[in-house]
Amino acid sequence: MKSIDLSRRAKFRVSGKDRVRYLNGQVSNDVNKASEIEAISACVTTLKGRLEGLIWISVDEESQSFLIDSDPELRNSLFQRLSKYIIADDVEIIDVTDDYLLIHDLGQTEIDGIKSNRFSIDGTDQWVRPGELSAGPDWVSEKVLESLRISQGVPKWGNELDHKTLPQEALLDRTSVDFHKGCYVGQEIISRLESVGQVKRILVGLSFDPETVPAPGWSLCDEENNEVGTVTSVSSDKGSVIGLGYLKRAHCAVHANNAEKTLQSSVEIRNTPFTDS
Repeated sequence: MKSIDLSRRAKFRVSGKDRVRYLNGQVSNDVNKASEIEAISACVTTLKGRLEGLIWISVDEESQSFLIDSDPELRNSLFQRLSKYIIADDVEIIDVTDDYLLIHDLGQTEIDGIKSNRFSIDGTDQWVRPGELSAGPDWVSEKVLESLRISQGVPKWGNELDHKTLPQEALLDRTSVDFHKGCYVGQEIISRLESVGQVKRILVGLSFDPETVPAPGWSLCDEENNEVGTVTSVSSDKGSVIGLGYLKRAHCAVHANNAEKTLQSSVEIRNTPFTDS
């Protein structure tokens, strides 16, 4: 069993009789899909549809409250954002970051826990009180996990995701948005992009010439040296160099149609489970 320690992630408990209605008005996915046996992902956005966080939501079987986790650097800002619209609602949001360890068992769905698909691979989450963790898990190192994430094409806060990102740019509309649910903060913009508009850039997997190892922030250019995108993540292992980045949507269409214009010879678009799902 490969176990990933996600305990540094920000963790919140949302309780109260209005918790379902309230949280559904704050996030892009339908929280009714979350349960004590399966977690869902959802976007928290601004009124203009820009990301304020990507979260995972499950249900605490004992108290029937929601358990939420997100990236550690968003602990304060996301707590304030989720609390912002509580006015007369019977809702309480508590920061429980230090009260639980969060362990993700990669590729394991038969064991007790909460099913989730955090890395485009089925797995199981364990919310564990400190001191209750069973001995003997086979831990995945941060370096190996980062290589896995990039290989799978999964976007990460601080690399592919930030406060300027639209969900559709990062392909989160495929996994973290329910277009049939009721209104939520940012819903108008996100729905409009789905129905009548298009984002200008899109997340793609990349592979590089091993002789040229780029760094996040490097520009992607076509063979005529026109800038068409940006590298956001890079992983180098055993002579293979892969990454993630954003390409202009128009250029992605050109590439898909096998037209003459391609990226420079040192870069190719790479299929990944997340970006090609």
